[in-house]
Amino acid sequence: MKAYLVPWSAFNRFDSVDAVNRAYEGVAQYNAGPVQPFVQREVFNAATSDDIKVYLGLHAKTGDTVTTAYHEAYNEIWNFRAKNRSPDLALRALTDKSLAPAFWRHEQFKHIVPDFDQALIDGNVALNVVNGQLPIKGIGVNGLANAPTALAGVKESDGTTRNYAFHRPIGTDASFKVEMTTGVVGTAIPKIFAELASNGITVSLANIEMAKKTQAFAELRTHYNEIEDAYLINMLMDGLTIPEQALRQPMLLGEQTTIFGMSKRYASDAANLTESVVNGATAIDMAIQTPRVPVGGVIMVVAEITPEQLFERQADPLYHYPVVAGANPDTGGAFPHYLRDTLDPEKVEAVPNRYVDTAHATPNGTFGYAPLNFRWNVMQPRIGGKFYKPDPAAPFDEDRQRLWAVETVNPTLGTDFYLCTNMNTSVFVVTNQDPFEVVSQGDFLIEGNTVFGPPLIEATNDYAAVLAKIDQTRIVQS
Repeated sequence: MKAYLVPWSAFNRFDSVDAVNRAYEGVAQYNAGPVQPFVQREVFNAATSDDIKVYLGLHAKTGDTVTTAYHEAYNEIWNFRAKNRSPDLALRALTDKSLAPAFWRHEQFKHIVPDFDQALIDGNVALNVVNGQLPIKGIGVNGLANAPTALAGVKESDGTTRNYAFHRPIGTDASFKVEMTTGVVGTAIPKIFAELASNGITVSLANIEMAKKTQAFAELRTHYNEIEDAYLINMLMDGLTIPEQALRQPMLLGEQTTIFGMSKRYASDAANLTESVVNGATAIDMAIQTPRVPVGGVIMVVAEITPEQLFERQADPLYHYPVVAGANPDTGGAFPHYLRDTLDPEKVEAVPNRYVDTAHATPNGTFGYAPLNFRWNVMQPRIGGKFYKPDPAAPFDEDRQRLWAVETVNPTLGTDFYLCTNMNTSVFVVTNQDPFEVVSQGDFLIEGNTVFGPPLIEATNDYAAVLAKIDQTRIVQS
């Protein structure tokens, strides 16, 4: 479970805290600008599917005017998490009324990514040409239209004149010549090259230092991926503080994780003694605190229930991969070798599909990319004995009903790898409805400027009864 605070200024229709204040007071945003409504409203229609309303227990009838604050807050939270998880995940519309898929809790393969910034790892060092330009040899001009096979006086790009042992005219201009490697027609190839002997390339220490600093700033920039506005990222990279930025995105107030406890109930008749039904329950107690938020906001608690990603057919490094230390790791994997690995300029490996699932239909395909020697950091389950299942598409097995495994055929590093879009429900007795129920109970202590009236007492005309006993005669001065 996660508790988030979504300040009003985090809603993307506001571009600053000042915009929230102006909307709250109902004044124009800027000079002669429109008045931005503080809350978005819509006309409720009972015929429109709205899972968020149902699971939050919100009631309305067709024709009522309601706000979209809860929907916006829910989708802002999910989008914020999605941007931090992977830039390839499609974001949700803020008015989306469906429940979003849960995020997998990646523990085994969190080090694998679908692609990587190669320049960030390698760095780019600028090369300087000594004379600014590299002359091209083997192509030039000559004033002779009909020249002999051995051609003299061809002027090339650096202004020098050279002799061509064999040449051919190019295009319709017979005076434009290309030097060839041989005089045999059909086998000759252009003898064109860049001259580097007298116009060398140098690498300066300043350029090497610049590449190191660029790499460091690029790593820093990755921490700001969840920020949508590019100019805010540029300001942060320039070392400028943005005091409002903390109020422009959802804040995680608390997070708790628990595991379901199971109590087994056996059947009472002899015919069903081989089967059992398991009922699971758990509880989470979470205390949250939030700082004073000048713009206000919505506190929302979200619950995600997912199984462990048991990739039981994952390749074991000692069982599948080891060969001699000098072998090519791409052809099957090698034992770690300190000297070779230390001097490796790009400590990245391509992860084959067989590493994730040995039963993959394309075992040699690329699943993703991981740090060097990733396979030797072993965190994988072992499920054997009567639970052994070599084929992920095998029929349902009663013995495996106690294992809530991820039965994914030919897994890929895509949306399904980050989001629980296709959860295995074969372990449940009832598979055509939600397998979980979440009951929440809590108390909130809110400090603010809200004025509450005094307690009311049912009318008994006490005021009128007392007033009747008061002498209200006034003395008139003559």
